Amino acid sequence: MSDSAPRWWRLIGTALSFTAFGLGALVLAVPITLNRLLPGPAPARARRGQYLVHRAFRLHLWLMETLGVMRCRVDGAERLNGKGQLVIANHPSLIDVVCLIAQLRHANCIVKAQLWLNPFTRGPVSGAGYISNRDSAQMVDEAVAWLRGGGTMVIFPEGTRTRPNRPPRFQRGAANIALRADCRLTPVRVRCTPTTLTKAEPWYRIPPRRFLIHLQVGEDIELGPFLDDGVTPMAVRRLTHYLEQLFTQETDAHERQPGTGPQATDHQHPGS
Repeated sequence: MSDSAPRWWRLIGTALSFTAFGLGALVLAVPITLNRLLPGPAPARARRGQYLVHRAFRLHLWLMETLGVMRCRVDGAERLNGKGQLVIANHPSLIDVVCLIAQLRHANCIVKAQLWLNPFTRGPVSGAGYISNRDSAQMVDEAVAWLRGGGTMVIFPEGTRTRPNRPPRFQRGAANIALRADCRLTPVRVRCTPTTLTKAEPWYRIPPRRFLIHLQVGEDIELGPFLDDGVTPMAVRRLTHYLEQLFTQETDAHERQPGTGPQATDHQHPGS
């Protein structure tokens, strides 16, 4: 599909994508529910459910790219899917979750408690063993246990979508989990060009051209320097501040590169 597809077509494609996502969640609930009835320990069933979500998100990503709504590019994908790996990412767009989970075969997530009340999402989030943010202490304990058991986890430390043109402000939960689990900590910088589906932005306000989600997987962060005195509140604050600075510096460096400002087109980024 051409990058210059007319706006009316991309609007229809966006509407079809959202419709397919809702219907797909309902359809996905069937195999995920059946998976929960299969024998095996709870972690094994959760991993099977997570793989089903992974495949469904890959299919949805293919649909959106085929309709000419978006493109996805991933740099450093070989650094993902490690055992006991905590992946942290900024969250500029609603769709970047789909792009990231589509790269991770078995990934747990911390999700809003309201998703267990939504008929479209209740089946997938429960069947995949995702962790609710309803109780913060229990949330941290479950995430640490999952990582120590060799599982992969995705956390968006901001707790909500990134606000455009503002530096990130991370909550301390991600740093607390990383230090307590003493796990692999892998940063993923997410960029959306042009910006779309940001917080409080309706789905029908589509950008002037097909947008690009670019996932840039960074090198693992060494946790040793933050653990000199154990997992203390000071260590958690230091790691949180370090992560904020890391993501802020990468944003500033990207914006200084030629062809990456607001007027740049995604022709400069080859498709994945």
